[in-house]
Amino acid sequence: MSLLFSLVGILPLFFGILYLFKSTESFMKNEICNNLGTLAKNTNDEIGRFLRSCVVDMQILAKGNEMRNTAISVEKKLWEMKKIQEHYKRFEDITLIDMKGRVITSTTYNYRGEWKSKKWFQEAINGNMCISDAHTILDPYKVVVAIAVPLRDEDGKIQAALVGQLNMERVWEIVDRITIGNTGFVTIVNSRNYSLAHPDKEKLFQSSVFDPVRQSGASVHAESEKLFYNGVECSFDVDCEFPQWRIIVAQEKKDALSNILTLKSNVAYILSIGLLLVIAISIVVSRGIVKPIHSLMRGMARVSDGDFSYSPDIRSRDEIGLLGASFCNMITHVNSARSEIQRKNYALSDAVDKIHELNVTLERKVEERTREVREKQFQLIQAGKLAAIGQLGAGVAHELNNPIAGILGYAQLMLEMVSKENVKVEEVYTFKKYLHYIESGARRCKDIVQNLLQFARKSSETCEFLSVNNVIADTLSLMEGQLSANRISVNKNLGKDIALIWGNANQLQQVFTNVILNAQQAMPAGGQLLISTRNKEDAVEIEFKDTGCGIAEEHMERIFEPFFTTKMDWKGTGLGLSICYDIVKNHKGIITASSRVGEGTIFVVILPAKVFDEEQYDRGKRGNGANTCC
Repeated sequence: MSLLFSLVGILPLFFGILYLFKSTESFMKNEICNNLGTLAKNTNDEIGRFLRSCVVDMQILAKGNEMRNTAISVEKKLWEMKKIQEHYKRFEDITLIDMKGRVITSTTYNYRGEWKSKKWFQEAINGNMCISDAHTILDPYKVVVAIAVPLRDEDGKIQAALVGQLNMERVWEIVDRITIGNTGFVTIVNSRNYSLAHPDKEKLFQSSVFDPVRQSGASVHAESEKLFYNGVECSFDVDCEFPQWRIIVAQEKKDALSNILTLKSNVAYILSIGLLLVIAISIVVSRGIVKPIHSLMRGMARVSDGDFSYSPDIRSRDEIGLLGASFCNMITHVNSARSEIQRKNYALSDAVDKIHELNVTLERKVEERTREVREKQFQLIQAGKLAAIGQLGAGVAHELNNPIAGILGYAQLMLEMVSKENVKVEEVYTFKKYLHYIESGARRCKDIVQNLLQFARKSSETCEFLSVNNVIADTLSLMEGQLSANRISVNKNLGKDIALIWGNANQLQQVFTNVILNAQQAMPAGGQLLISTRNKEDAVEIEFKDTGCGIAEEHMERIFEPFFTTKMDWKGTGLGLSICYDIVKNHKGIITASSRVGEGTIFVVILPAKVFDEEQYDRGKRGNGANTCC
C-alpha cells in the first residue's frame, strides 16, 4: 500500500515535467525551422549570385563582335567560346546551334542531339534567355544545366542560339560546404520533387522525403531518422525563365534538439533514482503483505511446470488465507483432470496409429488399382488403333495396288524390249524413264507401308513439339485411297503459321483417323469432308466437317461413352470416340461435336498451343522423362 501511495505522489510531478518538455520541444522546433529557413534564403542568394554571373558570361559572349559578325569564320567563333570556357571554368560545353536546331560548332562534346525540341532552345531563337532544369549527359556522365541565349547579328536579327552546359558540380560546391550541426544538410529539389543537389550523391535524381506542398515541418528520412526542414522557392533575380527549384535545409531531430535531450536524460536519471528509493522503502514496509502472494506465485509457477504436489505455506485467516485454500483445492481438481486426460490421450494415440496403418494400406491399393487402370486404358487405345487399321485395310490395299500395277507394267515393257536381238540407243533412254517410274512407284509403296507400320505400332507416352498440319497430312496419306474409293472428296483449309503444340504424334494421328473413319461411314454414297485448322487465342483448333447423315439428337450426349455405337451391322466397336476423348483430355484439350440429321456432323478438337522451348525439346530428345504429355 505504501508503494501505491508513493507512486500516486510522484506521478503528478512526472507528468508536469513531461508537459514542460513537450512545450519546450515545440517552441524549439519552431525556432529551429525558422533558423533553417533563414539559412535556406542565404543559400538561395549565394546560388543566385553564381547563376547571375554565369548568365552574364553567356550574355557577354553573345554580344561580342566576333560572335555577332556573320563574316567571321566558325573557327574564330569557336576560339572565342573556348576562351570563355577556359577562363571561367564553369561550363562543361558551349554549343552554337543554328535556327533549325543543327550544331554549328561545340567546344567540347560536339553533341548532335535533338536540340530543336528543347524548350530552352526554342526560347533562345525566339529572343529570350532561358535556364533549363538539371539533366544528365552520358559521355562523359555529367549533371548540367543549360543556359541558352539568343545570338544576334549586327542588325539585331537572331541568327543562332548559344547554349552553355553549366556543370552542377559548381552548385554542389556551394551546397556541400554549408554545415548545420553534425547532421544538417542542404538539398535542391525540382518541380517533380527530385533531388538535384545533395551531400549524398547517391540520392541525386531520386524522390526526396520532403513534403512538396508544405514549406517547413518534419519528415522521416530513409534511415528512419526524423528531420526538421524548411525551404524556399528559388528566386535568383535572373532576367530569364528559370525552372521551379526549391532549396531545402534539413537537420536530424536528435541533433537539433540535442540540448533539450541532454536535459531530459538528466531529469530522467534523477526521477529514476527517486523512484528506486521509494520502491525500496515500500518493499520493506509491505514485505508482510507481499510474502504470502509470492508463495502463491511460486505455487502457480510450479503447477504450470507440471508439479501438482506443491502446497503454499499460508497460515493467515484473512482474504489471502482463503485464496491459498482455494488454490490448494484447485490443484487437487486439476491433478485429477490431468490424469483422466492422459488416459484418454493414450487411447487416442493408439487409434491414430491404427488409422495411419489403414491409410498406408489404402494408398498402396489405390496405387495398384491406378496402375492397372492405366494399363487397361493403354490396351484399350491399342485395340482401338487395331480396329481403325482393320477399317483402313481396304483403302491401303487400293492405294498400294496403283503403284504396284505401274511397276509391273513398266517391268513387262522393259522385258519385251530387252528380249529383242538388237537394242537401240534410243531405247536405253526409254529404259531410264521406265526405271524412274518404277523407282517412284516403289517409293510410294514404301511410304505407305512405313506410315501404316508407324501408325500400327504401340505408341509411347513421350511428347514433342508438333505441327497439327503435319499430323493431318500423315493421316491423310494413309486414307486418301480409301476415301477416294468411297467417292469422298477431301477439302483442306489448313491455316498458315499454325502454332506448335506439345503432344504425341501417334496418339493424335489415331484421334484424326477415328474421326475421319466416322465421317466416311456417315457418307456411304459419297460426299465431302472439310478439314480446317486455325489459331484461336492460346490454342489450335482443328475442325472436321462432313456432309453425312448426321447424328440423332438423343444420341449426342452418349457418343463419347465407351462401347456406345449406332452401327447395327456390327461394323463398330463403340471405342473410337471414347478413345479420342481420353487422348485429347490427356493432351489438356477438348473435343466437341455438333450435328443435324441429314445435314452432317462437325467435330472440333482444341489443343493448347505451346511456345517452342529449345531446352525442353533437348531434354525430350535425351529421353530423361521431361517430355511426357501429362
